[in-house]
Amino acid sequence: MTISLRNEKIFYISEFFGGLIFHMPVWVAYELQFISLPQLALIEAIKQGAQLLSELPTGAIADLLGKRASVLIGRIISILGLFMYAFSTNFSTFIIVAIIAGIGDSFVSGAKDALIYDSLKVDNRHNLYAKISAKASLIFQLSFAGAILLGGILSIWGYIVAIFASLCAEVIGLIVSLWFIEPSIDTEKFTIPRYLTQFNNGFHELFKSPYVRDISLFYIGVGGITWSAMMIFNTSLLTTIGYTTFQIGLIVATIRIINSSILFGALHLKSIITKRRAYLFFPIVMILCYLPGLLLSKEFAIIAVALSIFASSARWVILGSYVNEHYSSQNRATALSTLSMLIAFAVVSSAILSSVIMDLFGGVRAMYTFLGIVSISVVLPLGLRIRKKYHPVTTFV
Repeated sequence: MTISLRNEKIFYISEFFGGLIFHMPVWVAYELQFISLPQLALIEAIKQGAQLLSELPTGAIADLLGKRASVLIGRIISILGLFMYAFSTNFSTFIIVAIIAGIGDSFVSGAKDALIYDSLKVDNRHNLYAKISAKASLIFQLSFAGAILLGGILSIWGYIVAIFASLCAEVIGLIVSLWFIEPSIDTEKFTIPRYLTQFNNGFHELFKSPYVRDISLFYIGVGGITWSAMMIFNTSLLTTIGYTTFQIGLIVATIRIINSSILFGALHLKSIITKRRAYLFFPIVMILCYLPGLLLSKEFAIIAVALSIFASSARWVILGSYVNEHYSSQNRATALSTLSMLIAFAVVSSAILSSVIMDLFGGVRAMYTFLGIVSISVVLPLGLRIRKKYHPVTTFV
């Protein structure tokens, strides 16, 4: 069996267990037992800040020491953080856990995608990256949906039960990741000078040409807004608007299943979501789900969250393949980590602003509208620019 086929199979299994985040429907309710909503948002800002500060170093280490090693280190750190989270009961402890979780995520974020893409490139199968990424996303979304549903049920016996179920899944995910094989393409021995060079090259990879710069900025814009909603505001909206943890589990699980089916099918019908259409598709979906935030009723909040989740998932699969096409193998993990770093910066900014916005203008729904305003004023103009300048109608792509 070739390296790419082996790593592909391990990737699918790893994504399955990675999606078993059983405590997702209960984390807001769990933390609100001990802290306030503004403190909750601040903790998420600290987590993303920790990831932001460690993204470039860990990405460079992944390129130089190996993507497999980076993934394993990240999963070990995440296990430690989740174990501590289960026993956290005050603001200070939640901050420590957030820092640990952020560092763990930074080790995995760029390295995992780079590991798969480079494995495919070794066997000249990199043209299949979008298809494989879509399948992995479907597997993750389905397992995530099941975990959310079960997590809502497990919460009947206590939030801690759902958290420990997630911990067990994370441990299994680590064991599965041990079977990854490091692709040999463009590997280098670690040295301090090479580390500094790698750090610099990966950052500049995002802006090496006007086209790469624009698609990188578009990816950051979409990712920063949708990931802010995913990490903080979606579950917070459903919780504060009146849904129970059991109801949230049922709602989000259903959304995930529908979302995965639509997204996976659309990727196999390339005439539906072309490059030209994608740069208009994302801002439109984001504007529709976020801008009416202040007017959302309990029922319409479900539709808004569904569209938000769809945009976030589609960003990984669709836009991820676009940026990967233009990043070199030796700098790919660093470049992807840089993207994650800048997205984390956007999440940190959103979390910090949210405490003021929610206090002044009416809770989480006001923050949704703020994200809609940013979508219409930043992401939409950038998408229109890319369409007009790089993908005019005559190119049919």
